[in-house]
Amino acid sequence: MNDDKKSETKYVMVDSGPSVEDDEIDLLELIRTLLQAWKTIVGITLICTGLAVAYALLSPEVFKAETLLASAQEEKSGTSSLSQFGGLAAMAGISIPSGSNTEQVIATLESRKFLSLFINNNKLLPVLFEDLWDVEKKAWILEPSQDEPSPNDGYSALVDAITIDEDKKSGLITLSILWRDPVIAAQWANDLVKQLNEQLREQAIQNSKKRIGYLEQELAKTTLKDMREVLYNLLESEKQKAMLANVNEDFALEVIDPAVAPEVREKPKRKLIVALGGVCGGFLGIFAVFFLQFLEKLKSSSKEKTNTSHA
Repeated sequence: MNDDKKSETKYVMVDSGPSVEDDEIDLLELIRTLLQAWKTIVGITLICTGLAVAYALLSPEVFKAETLLASAQEEKSGTSSLSQFGGLAAMAGISIPSGSNTEQVIATLESRKFLSLFINNNKLLPVLFEDLWDVEKKAWILEPSQDEPSPNDGYSALVDAITIDEDKKSGLITLSILWRDPVIAAQWANDLVKQLNEQLREQAIQNSKKRIGYLEQELAKTTLKDMREVLYNLLESEKQKAMLANVNEDFALEVIDPAVAPEVREKPKRKLIVALGGVCGGFLGIFAVFFLQFLEKLKSSSKEKTNTSHA
C-alpha cells in the first residue's frame, strides 16, 4: 500500500514538469516564428505606413477660424422700478421688457432660416459646392442625372462647418468655422456675427416701434393715475431700448476677439495619421504571420489524417 502511494506521488511530481517546459517552448517558438517572418511583418508595416502617408497627403486641408463673443448685456434701467406695477401692466395686456436670452441668440444663429438667408445674401452655393462649379463659365458641372445643389443642401453643408461652444462659467461664446480656405473661414465667422446682430437689432427696433405706438394709444385713453404712471415708465423704457438698438452695432453678441485667417491647418493631422498607420501595420503583420502559421498547421494536420486513413 505504501509503495503504491510513493509511486503515485512520484508520478504526480514528474508530470508537472513538462507543462512548464511546454510553456517556455511555446513562448520561444512564438518569438522564433516572429523573427523568422520579420520580412513579412516589416513589409506589411511599410505598406500600411505608405497608405497612411498617401491618405494624409491626399486629404484636403481644413482650417479652423474662431471668434470670441460675449452676450451683449441689454441695459435694464427702469425695469426694476416697473416691477411694482407688473400686475397693473398685465391687466392692460402689457409685458415688462426683459433682458436678452443667450440661448435664443445661439439657436437663431444655428437656425435653418438664418443660415439660409446668410447663404442667399452672400451667394454661397458655388463656394459651398466649389467642386461642382465652373468659375469661368459660372455654371454648374453636373451629370445628366444630377440636380443642382439646393438651398437645403447649402444649409446642411454650412451648419456642418459651424461649431458653437458656450462657457457656462464665464458666459463667453466661441464661434468656430471649419473650411478648406482659411480666409473664407475667418470671413464667414465675422460675417455671421455681423448679420445676426443686424437682424436682431432690426427686429428689436421694429418691435419697439410697435410697442411705443401701442403705449401712446393706451396712454391717450387712460385716466387712472397708477396706470398712467406704468404706461409712462414703459414708454420711457421702450424709447430707451429703441435708442440703444439704433446706436449699438453689437446688439446681441459683442465681439471680444474677431476671427483671423488661421495659418496652421486643423486637419488632417498628418504625423498622427502616419504613426497610427505604422502601429496598425505592425499589428496586422504579426496577425498575418500567426494566421498563416495556423493555416499551415491546419493543412498539415489534415494531410496526416488523410495519410493515416489510407494506411
